[in-house]
Amino acid sequence: MITRTILAACLLFAASMLHAQKKASIKPVLQKDPRNKVSFACNFFGNSTHYEPVPAAEVSDENAEKWMNELITKITAVVGLRNRFRLVALQNFNNCAAVCFNNETGQERFIQFDRQFLENFQKRTNNKWFVTGVLAHELGHHFNGHSLDGIGSRPDKEIEADEFAGFILQKLGAKETEAESIFSFLNETDGPPTHPIKSKRYAAISRGWNSAAGNNIWVSLLLENDADKKEIAYEALMNARNTSNPTLQLELIDKALKKVPAYAEAISEKGLVYLQLNQFALAAKYCEEALILEPYIGILRLNLAKVMMALNNKDSALSLVQDAIYLRPVFPEAYHQRAMIFLNKRNFVQTANDCAIALLMNPDNLATKADILITKGMAHTELKQAELASACFTEAKKLDPYNNRLVKYLSEKKKE
Repeated sequence: MITRTILAACLLFAASMLHAQKKASIKPVLQKDPRNKVSFACNFFGNSTHYEPVPAAEVSDENAEKWMNELITKITAVVGLRNRFRLVALQNFNNCAAVCFNNETGQERFIQFDRQFLENFQKRTNNKWFVTGVLAHELGHHFNGHSLDGIGSRPDKEIEADEFAGFILQKLGAKETEAESIFSFLNETDGPPTHPIKSKRYAAISRGWNSAAGNNIWVSLLLENDADKKEIAYEALMNARNTSNPTLQLELIDKALKKVPAYAEAISEKGLVYLQLNQFALAAKYCEEALILEPYIGILRLNLAKVMMALNNKDSALSLVQDAIYLRPVFPEAYHQRAMIFLNKRNFVQTANDCAIALLMNPDNLATKADILITKGMAHTELKQAELASACFTEAKKLDPYNNRLVKYLSEKKKE
């Protein structure tokens, strides 16, 4: 039997390979004393497969540059680049910074950092991913070309670097909450003029993390150059997903689409709202329109599969879910949807297997996890495996005590 660890590692590796982005290598230009001609600098703290990161506290000052170099190599490997950055370990620097130095023939990119300072903040945030996130943010400045315009930190640059950090942290194995909390040391409202406030940074990290995870809530926004429009559209969609009122959901989605009309995830979400309202023609229309805009996003195929199931088009639904899993291998919701299709087709063994895979992926949403357990319990019931079924239903009740689907199913079984 495949263990949880091996399966998760294999799936995460496959997802990482599927979404890896190849970029041209950057050729460094050496100079004797690059620190004399600074053309760009961005300080993280303002002007004041799972990879397990090494805590800053375990790194001596003598080994600081070697430690940081290994972290950079991990990060650059995610985006298909070689590590060609120079490092400068500085005591009492009290920061970590992306710095670009001019020389006679071009520019050279550096990371300057204070190991002890990073150790102190890692302890303060109680987050093993803190240093990796800080470094990914600073590398994001270099990768996004911020160091080429001769202008230092600005809020729009910080947001882009935060998104990159979120992307990298997901690929290396951090949970979304772990990625966001690299900014937990900030208070809610204050921040230097060059850096965004805490809520905006959490949102940016989340966008990058979800893009790397294959949720792609940010991908459709990349062609929109207006950062404010992107953020308003994204926040409106997230608010729509966090409410159960269909009327309010449609208002929020339309707000997002007013800012970014080609926002495929918002269009698809609109289809799901109409699916709730049993307006199947509109549901299919919007989900299909979104998929035309972004054909390689797994969640859009999953959404259309839900509509096809509601229309009793099982074969189309199954094909769409298979594609969604191919595009995004670590996708518990897609495996559960496929399990639901197999349950409907009375293929109970495959139903239980897909639910088991979905549960091994450890979905964060407890209601989703409970629903998967319910489906698995139904399959075991049909297979006359009463003890396994009971265990699934008991665990589901703990996670979601008032789940209507479970109450209805158990009630119907009592009548039989």
